[in-house]
Amino acid sequence: MAQRTTTILVVDDDERVAQACADLFGRDQVEVATVGSGKAALERIRRARPDALVTELDLPGMDGLTLLSQVRRMHPDMVCIVLTGVPSARSASRALRLDADDYIIKEADSADQLRRSLRRALRQRKREVEVKQLLVELAELNEAFLEEMGNLHKANLELEQRLAPPMSRTGAWKMLVVDDEAPTVELLRALLTNQGFEVDGANSGAEARQLFGEYAYDLVLTDKNLGDANGVDLIKEIHAVHPETRVLLMTGFATVESAVDAMHYGAVGYLRKPFQDLDVVIERVDEALDDIKDEREKARYNYQLRTRNAEFVNRFKLLKTKLVTLQGDP
Repeated sequence: MAQRTTTILVVDDDERVAQACADLFGRDQVEVATVGSGKAALERIRRARPDALVTELDLPGMDGLTLLSQVRRMHPDMVCIVLTGVPSARSASRALRLDADDYIIKEADSADQLRRSLRRALRQRKREVEVKQLLVELAELNEAFLEEMGNLHKANLELEQRLAPPMSRTGAWKMLVVDDEAPTVELLRALLTNQGFEVDGANSGAEARQLFGEYAYDLVLTDKNLGDANGVDLIKEIHAVHPETRVLLMTGFATVESAVDAMHYGAVGYLRKPFQDLDVVIERVDEALDDIKDEREKARYNYQLRTRNAEFVNRFKLLKTKLVTLQGDP
């Protein structure tokens, strides 16, 4: 069976970028189209959606991040990679919030980095699409199963309601603020507590490790530089213990590398210190909590689906066993 051609749309006038994309899997397996503006890119995407978008940050009329924002609304699961020869912490942070798959600085070896990043992102998005498709197929099979087992349908629905877990968590959202500056910890604790959250504070990496080793936090806000620890390393340590915990990275020395590292190691946002507008902090926290709610809703659905089918299959097997037993009796 012939392998499907991967389509990549490049929004850049740099021929090296298009060449790097064309060399991704081999010319027979990749189709690369190039346009010179965000407007032209949107028109082409509306006509035929590509598998991946590679866009320069500096574009005429519409910058690459504005293009990324519009593409994300149209196709949330499309691979999108941002390129720039003039990097900044602000643009890297915004790319992170817009769910860019990578933020690549144009350098001598950036073509190889782009190829590696595209391969990784395309594989990941393909897995996500396959998982979604499998869930759809599983749901369809489940409905067919329920129809075929009509005499047990009513009992199954009652069983589902009785076994389903609570629709939402109980109690306040639990958060941890980590910063080696005590006034910053106290400021954020007061701000977040006033929003109704349950907040712990830590002034070092060691103290943070002890706390997230004992408690499962919904959200952690950690400084990039902690004196005895690195905030990016702390993200990896937190996720090793509690993969579901969201992390916001804070720093007073914003760099492109910090923003990109935060994205690669699982941070869901980036906060610049000092906090000139505390409403921005609340906005980032609310965005992270919305993500958590969405993930838990998906997990609840999967639980209900698995539980309903498992219980139904067990009841069917029990009835079948009883039927075989009855047929064997004299």
